[in-house]
Amino acid sequence: MYKLIALALIVSSVFAVQKDTKTILAEIDADNFGNSILSTVQMYLQARGNAEEILVLLNQVLAGLVDDQNKHDNVIRVDRAACTRIVTDLENSIAYHTAQVAANVQMREDNEKALAEAENDVRQTIQDIESNERTFAQEEANRNKAHETWVRKNGEHDDAIAAVDEATKLVQHLSLGATFAELKPKFEAVQKRLIENESHGALFQPIVTALTELATKVDQKAIQRILQLLSQLRQQLVEARSVLEDTENRQAQRWVEFSTHLSNEHNRLVDRKNQLEQSIQTFKTNIDTATHFYEVHQLELEQAQETLDAEHEWCELQENTYSFQSSERTRQQEILERILEHLTEKLTATSQYLGGRF
Repeated sequence: MYKLIALALIVSSVFAVQKDTKTILAEIDADNFGNSILSTVQMYLQARGNAEEILVLLNQVLAGLVDDQNKHDNVIRVDRAACTRIVTDLENSIAYHTAQVAANVQMREDNEKALAEAENDVRQTIQDIESNERTFAQEEANRNKAHETWVRKNGEHDDAIAAVDEATKLVQHLSLGATFAELKPKFEAVQKRLIENESHGALFQPIVTALTELATKVDQKAIQRILQLLSQLRQQLVEARSVLEDTENRQAQRWVEFSTHLSNEHNRLVDRKNQLEQSIQTFKTNIDTATHFYEVHQLELEQAQETLDAEHEWCELQENTYSFQSSERTRQQEILERILEHLTEKLTATSQYLGGRF
């Protein structure tokens, strides 16, 4: 009885192994690669009758897969190192060009602001120069006019003093005994001179009247009174001429000082105008330079970004390809190892399955 039970268990175990082997081989057969390998195994078993050669072949295929994986592991290590290096270089390049773009934008904005201020300053400076030149021309005309007036009035005073001196000499001649008849032509000439002096006509009127009285009556009292009047008049004329001359000298000195100030200010304004114009040219050059390098670095930035994106895509493609191919080789290795295991340990069951494939 126990022998029958044991025999039944053995038979059941054999059928279970056969079923398990069949299921596993069927799963392998459902895979394209597994199907191809099993077809090759089937062909060899049918042709040779043993599994020795096919075992050698399958081990060679398995070794080839391992060798391919090792080669691809080396390739992916090189690719990863290259990706890391290239991506780092590109990111550094992007950071550099980004900073240069920002720096040139700032440089352009700063110079545009400075240019606007300089252009306003140069316009104001030009207006100041024109105002300075108008002031100089007006003040110079006023000074020339004042000097001409002084020259005229000084000449009039000189003429008046000369006329008084001449009249004094004539009166002194009378006091020394000369007759009026002897000096009459000279008296008439002096009177005429005094009368025709427009600037001092009112001042000379008493003298003219006194000299006219001498034509009818000459006495020492009248002569002394006239001489005293002439002396006082001459003193007034000399003092007036001195006042005019002092005024002229002060005005001339003020003009020298003011004209020097205006000239210095004019020179300063012209120098400032030249400096501003030079600065304007520099600002314009800086703006052009900043614009040029902004465009250069912007283009380099865009190209670096495009290259980085392409590099990321390439690196991702290499990783995906490596991952897919590695997974595929791992799957194929597992299939080969399972087939080798069945050929080595379950050859009968495997042969039976292969015999029933088609």
